[in-house]
Amino acid sequence: MGSGASNEKPKYAIEVKESAIPGSSPIYRNPISRPDLNSEPPSKAKNLYENFLNGYRKFPNRPFLGTRENFDGKFGEYKWKSYSEIHDMAIRIGYALDNLRITEPNEDGNSFAGIFSKNRYEWLVVDFACMSQSITSVPMYDIQQDDTIKLITEQTQMKIMFTSQDLTKKLCSMKKAGKLDQLIYVVQFEEPSESNLNECAEVGLNFFSFQSLLQMCDKGIEHPPRPETLFTICYTSGTTGIAKGAMITHGNMIASIGSAHESDISLSEEDMHISYLPLAHLMDRFVCNYLAGIGGSIGFHCGDILKLKEDLAELKPTVFISVPRLFNKFYDAISQAFNSATGIKGVLIRKAINQKLKAYEESGCLAHAIYDRLIFNKVQAILGGRVRLLVTASAPLSAEIMSFFRIVFSCPFMEAYGQTESCGASFLTHRLEKISGSVGGPTTVTEFKLVDVPEMDYLTSDIDTNGESAPRGEICLRGSAIFIGYYKAPQLTSEAIDHDGWLHTGDIGVLLPGKRALKIIDRKKNIFKLSQGEYVAAEKLENIFSKSPFVLQIFVYGDSLKDYLVAVVVPNEEFVRKKWASDNEYGADADFSIMCRSERLKKDILADLGQFGKRESLFGFEFVKKVHLEPIPWTPSDFLTPTQKLMRYKLKIQYKAEIDALYSNPLNT
Repeated sequence: MGSGASNEKPKYAIEVKESAIPGSSPIYRNPISRPDLNSEPPSKAKNLYENFLNGYRKFPNRPFLGTRENFDGKFGEYKWKSYSEIHDMAIRIGYALDNLRITEPNEDGNSFAGIFSKNRYEWLVVDFACMSQSITSVPMYDIQQDDTIKLITEQTQMKIMFTSQDLTKKLCSMKKAGKLDQLIYVVQFEEPSESNLNECAEVGLNFFSFQSLLQMCDKGIEHPPRPETLFTICYTSGTTGIAKGAMITHGNMIASIGSAHESDISLSEEDMHISYLPLAHLMDRFVCNYLAGIGGSIGFHCGDILKLKEDLAELKPTVFISVPRLFNKFYDAISQAFNSATGIKGVLIRKAINQKLKAYEESGCLAHAIYDRLIFNKVQAILGGRVRLLVTASAPLSAEIMSFFRIVFSCPFMEAYGQTESCGASFLTHRLEKISGSVGGPTTVTEFKLVDVPEMDYLTSDIDTNGESAPRGEICLRGSAIFIGYYKAPQLTSEAIDHDGWLHTGDIGVLLPGKRALKIIDRKKNIFKLSQGEYVAAEKLENIFSKSPFVLQIFVYGDSLKDYLVAVVVPNEEFVRKKWASDNEYGADADFSIMCRSERLKKDILADLGQFGKRESLFGFEFVKKVHLEPIPWTPSDFLTPTQKLMRYKLKIQYKAEIDALYSNPLNT
């Protein structure tokens, strides 16, 4: 655990000489970047299959992939498969895929296999098998909508899909409806039921169980990939429209893994990771391949996110990589427990937090011999008690929460920033960064610049309140980890990557003076113009208003023909019941949906949103003027992407009547 003081780190970024052009900042790189912006992973591999073979050859008997025993829905301890066992399975599945002629390329020279399942050890076995045959794996979320599955299978013309028993029925139903005409084979991870076999036979799908595919071929030929071989097509979550397939090569991933290892995030064979973020999203897949090359261990959550705490307690991971939504939940639970402590215990907790925060800010010290043993050890057990590194990504996390986690868990907490299109983390903070709120600097395989966004008043010529240069603008990335484009979508590719090779992220950043750390401050996409001509960035406002204790989820909307904003709010039921209901004549068992129709509750929520808007010095047009309250939280099954982002286009359609009603009456009613 990082426990002692450390010397100040150098600047996060250095300027590439003579690189600035009008409307753009200079180009910046990591101080230790190579001229070609490339990097080697610790395995020294040139592709992900070599990377996996390195872990297998060095640590054949080491536990690699772990799964909790399941006794009729009651989960026990983790059972492990070694590197050698996983290697043997991957090779055999690869031989079978070649035997089924899945390796035969389509018209653009690629061959594809789909993986449609929650995280499980077989998921990665299939991925390694595809690598061994230069097959491009195409993952799909287990909650993927029919239209997106149809789009993906049609674009790739895939012939085979690996899936779980609960999803085989869905594929058969789609095949029957004529939506999966090109699909020939279904491989189910579990042994088949009679209904599985009958349904597949009825619609003309050739069925294999995972075990039967393992037994198909004892011998065969491998077709290992090259760096330029297409590793995966990762279809984006589709927050703004139709999903698009980001093409990631083996070389992209190898560069990204190498750069992470060169940074403070450096992992080793002693590390253990819990895989619960969807493998269909690139972040968890990146971590798993990183660990596969160095002999690390990966345990899979039981499949029920509500049991994640039990999984963590059983697995005891050494690293915990997550997203702000979950860290916020842990923070709420821990801080609530601390705040409810009274008497001597309460005094001791507050003293411990204050003293550890002060020590960290002054010297970078994270450990305290007495307070950790008396107070924080019990809290650390929430994540299993062995975590030595925390990492957050996907969206901004408040500086207050990051500092809190550092001293409570007595370990470094790093923030990462990147996109699917940039192949994972493109920016990272230092392990013992004492100032929270930025995403640090570029990895060694990434260079960046900021570009003016005049319609939002973000300029690279901006200065801060101290008169120092603080350029603001759209973040543009370039380097060896940047994707090669969207599959069969040249127009979308040209919109994302310009003629000089810059990926335009759509995110707005500011380069902070001093160490030249980057801070994410806004989003260029998902902006709209109100009738008076003012531009509004909805995600920025949602991040601010989400700080209200009344708010569990919020969707901010603006009609271009109107001059004010409205919002759909899912209230925090626990807070409303505890802090509001009794004062407003609602009993403990009152129907929450009835509460959400209360004009008084709407008024109080609007007032609280207004207070948070004032604290952030929002402009008048950025305040929400009316709200509709939704009692049922949104989930990835309806209005959230699997990475917990709002699906705006679906929310707009779902709440069209409510939004129209909010706008139909004069503002003063």
